[in-house]
Amino acid sequence: MTMAQDLRTTLGKAFTSQDSSDYYFKIAKRLIKTQADEGQYFFCKNARCTDYNQLDSAVVYGNRALKILQSGNDIPSLLTVYNNMAKVYRKQGQYDKAVAYCLQGIRIAEKEKKENWIAFFNAMLSLTYHDFESYPKGIYYGKKALKYWVSQKEKSPDMISNALNAVAINFDDWNKPDSALYYHKQVFQYYKGKDTLNVGETYNNIGNTLLKQKKFKEAKRWITSALKINDKNFELSQGNKDTDYYYERATNYTNLATIAHELDDFNEAEKLFEKAYWFSKKSGNAEKLRDFYMQRALFNKKRNNLAKAVEDQESYIKLRDSVFDVDRAQTFSELEAKYQNEKKEKQLLQSKAEIREREIEIKNKNMQFLVLGLISFALLCIIYLVYRQQKLKIKQQEQEFELKSAIVKIENQNKLQEQRLAISRDLHDNIGSQLTFIISSVDNIKYAFDIQNEKLDAKLSNISSFAKDTIIELRDTIWAMNKSQISFEDLQTRIHNFVDKAKEVKQEIQFNFFVDSDLKDRKFSSIEGMNIYRTIQEAIHNSIKYAEAKNIDIKVKKLGTQIAIEIKDDGKGFDVAAVAKGHGLFNMQKRITEINGHFNLQSAASGTEINILL
Repeated sequence: MTMAQDLRTTLGKAFTSQDSSDYYFKIAKRLIKTQADEGQYFFCKNARCTDYNQLDSAVVYGNRALKILQSGNDIPSLLTVYNNMAKVYRKQGQYDKAVAYCLQGIRIAEKEKKENWIAFFNAMLSLTYHDFESYPKGIYYGKKALKYWVSQKEKSPDMISNALNAVAINFDDWNKPDSALYYHKQVFQYYKGKDTLNVGETYNNIGNTLLKQKKFKEAKRWITSALKINDKNFELSQGNKDTDYYYERATNYTNLATIAHELDDFNEAEKLFEKAYWFSKKSGNAEKLRDFYMQRALFNKKRNNLAKAVEDQESYIKLRDSVFDVDRAQTFSELEAKYQNEKKEKQLLQSKAEIREREIEIKNKNMQFLVLGLISFALLCIIYLVYRQQKLKIKQQEQEFELKSAIVKIENQNKLQEQRLAISRDLHDNIGSQLTFIISSVDNIKYAFDIQNEKLDAKLSNISSFAKDTIIELRDTIWAMNKSQISFEDLQTRIHNFVDKAKEVKQEIQFNFFVDSDLKDRKFSSIEGMNIYRTIQEAIHNSIKYAEAKNIDIKVKKLGTQIAIEIKDDGKGFDVAAVAKGHGLFNMQKRITEINGHFNLQSAASGTEINILL
């Protein structure tokens, strides 16, 4: 136990040490006692070489680690080596091998039900297909990874960021910049404040998309920020120059050099391309070298340095031809087809096994069901008889309850009606008689005294008219209170009475009142009926008083499940905005809104139209 602990401690130092890695690996090698120890040793060698761009050594140690780990139970280490191997082959441009290791990793992760690793390999497939310029597949696998990481209760910003960037760069190089920017900028939902030091890659990628859109100055700001973030991280890591160090700067300087040459700053572009070349070579990444040679070829062509342009173009073509060939594309298809077929075969075998188990289970249960069926039938007969008796009892109780409820409801309605009648009698006998006394008193004053003051005379006349109008409204209120329900036919009669009185004042106006025959018996509560009546009354009153109309039409029609009321005149109209806050219009709209209706008013020089939907 102590020796195993010492080995793990030593391997940890070998992996993290900047200058003494080889020293600690030598000590660790002497501590190996078992096959599991040897597997951990080669696992750490593979991880160290992968992270520090020693790609050929990473492949050698990775294969040795896999041989040992495949026969053991250390699944996390095994899956990590598969991921490292895929990463190495992706850097070298051997994308078919990268895909093969990803798919093998997924097979193991599916078998062990390691969903986080399945998502991780899907993200790696997305990046690999991007480098191979198979962007639709890259987006497909990136979205699969993203869907998993976003669905987790405890979300990992780093994993979500990796998946978002994978999807975005596929959209970017597929010439879909809007989608690329959409996915890139989602990264900032998961990183804030100092945490933005983790997303230098996103800053660069946004700049890269803007560069392709020829928004050079804006792109330069984003990429310069990315470079500053990378330099800050390098400072915080105490000078740790791992593989990401070279890869990030290769990208940053290639993009900045491209911007400089697009802006015709050839001297600056020359300096930046020199840095980009050095970092691209050190990164050992085939995709970065391709990008560099292509961009520098365009730069040399623009400044008429055709010899160097041709040289860079040939380097680009040579590197591209080593990556993109028919055989490799065919290998991609075969790998995926093999993986999908294996998956289907496993599902088929699993289904067949489940079916066989189900058949045996059904046979065993059939006999049990037969015995249970006979017992159940006897029980059901007993239960049915008890249930029937209970149901009859419940039905009888429900009928008694309904009868009592109906009696209580009728009694309540009678009491309510008695209260309404009492209130209406009080209104009629007290307030009505008092208003009549006021009218009589005002008229007596006018006739008893010779009033010379015209203003006083007019004021007394207004008081008399106001009291008479109040008596009419009081009668309308008493009429509504005395009815538990009001129909359109009741409303039509009431409005006709109002119109007849209006004709006495304005004989030149022609009134037309139409109610759809299907609606005449339609019932409303007293409140609803009164609100409709008051609204129509107010609309007619306004047309008589202000519109100078010759015709006033009131139409009530049925529109599907709705009732439409239209009050229209051919008067001079008015400016709706100027009088929108008037009490009359406000009250009409308020009354209709209170009964869940819709109120609309339109006015022009040709007249005014009010539409109500109930």
